[in-house]
Amino acid sequence: MAGIYIHIPFCKKKCHYCDFYITTNKNNVGKLIEAIKFELILRKNFLNKNKIKTIYFGGGTPSMINPNYIEKIINQIKNNFSINSKVEISIEANPEDISHNNLIKWKKYGINRISLGVQTLNDKILKLINRNHNKSTTISSIKKIAEHFDNFSIDLIYGIPGNKFDKLENDINEIIKLSPPHISAYNLTIEKNTVFHNWLKNNIIKKEKEEEIIRQFNLLKKMLEKEKYIQYETSSFSQKGYESKHNIGYWKRKKYLGIGPSAHSFNGEYRYWNISDNKKYISSLKKKIMPITEEKLSKKMKINEIIMIGIRTKWGIDNNQLIKQLKYDILKNQKQIIEKLIDDKLIYINKTKIKATKKGVIFPDYIAEKLLVGF
Repeated sequence: MAGIYIHIPFCKKKCHYCDFYITTNKNNVGKLIEAIKFELILRKNFLNKNKIKTIYFGGGTPSMINPNYIEKIINQIKNNFSINSKVEISIEANPEDISHNNLIKWKKYGINRISLGVQTLNDKILKLINRNHNKSTTISSIKKIAEHFDNFSIDLIYGIPGNKFDKLENDINEIIKLSPPHISAYNLTIEKNTVFHNWLKNNIIKKEKEEEIIRQFNLLKKMLEKEKYIQYETSSFSQKGYESKHNIGYWKRKKYLGIGPSAHSFNGEYRYWNISDNKKYISSLKKKIMPITEEKLSKKMKINEIIMIGIRTKWGIDNNQLIKQLKYDILKNQKQIIEKLIDDKLIYINKTKIKATKKGVIFPDYIAEKLLVGF
């Protein structure tokens, strides 16, 4: 089984924390969609006739373009790939784009999962991070989605400067009342080339202290688990049966094809990424030239990917997988480091798997850093 990711790089405006490749210039939407359709034809053999289990429209803001463009892309995928009968087709959306008309069309065209970018219900914080919607629009949008879709997800961000513990608690309480099947909760990271990074350098904002971020994460985890949400990855909580199949594909290192400017692909041996420039992307495809950079993964890189991804999930780092695929025994080769992490109550061993403890799940990057292979 494999997945396809479609990058739609258009936004009405850029969030102050965002470092993804997007543009607010919508003049080339039609041309870009045609280029995406053509790339799908050129790369139809990339997945070696593996059945497509998931299709994911990300961005950017795919919900802001005409739904008919989404239909054209889905039809192009169906015409060039073998699709699993129970394929999960997701679209990222912003609350201000949610209308009954859009929801009906998306569902008609095959979308069966919505990922809604809420981030927070605090109107003051929404303005700070440069979002278009407000609390009222968000709640209305979630209710509309629930009328049409059984499967949908809510994105939240914690650790935003100024969004303190009590405000996050209010957000979670209100979201829980709406009972979304899936919640993704991300710690804000301030990346270079963002407005927040510039503000941080100029002391306009201050990063939240690590103790506050841990406190917020523990609150979120405790409140969601009380409502029977399963934490199956550091940032992902779902009701039973509503895990994101597409994201699980990433975490289990399944093959996937990334289509569109800046999209990434993976076939087990190589990682590929498309050029992050709409005009150059469109121009290259007109000439039947793929605007792609590739990198062959070394044995060390593969091992470290399995470590970094595995420790973030409920499935953990599978030593049998490492031995079978890469002839690397982490339990033997990293014995002293593993014992120290166990003593620190950050990990535990479950048969042949290394898993994060309740304490360790807060620090997956730290654990991974200790376990990374340097040979």
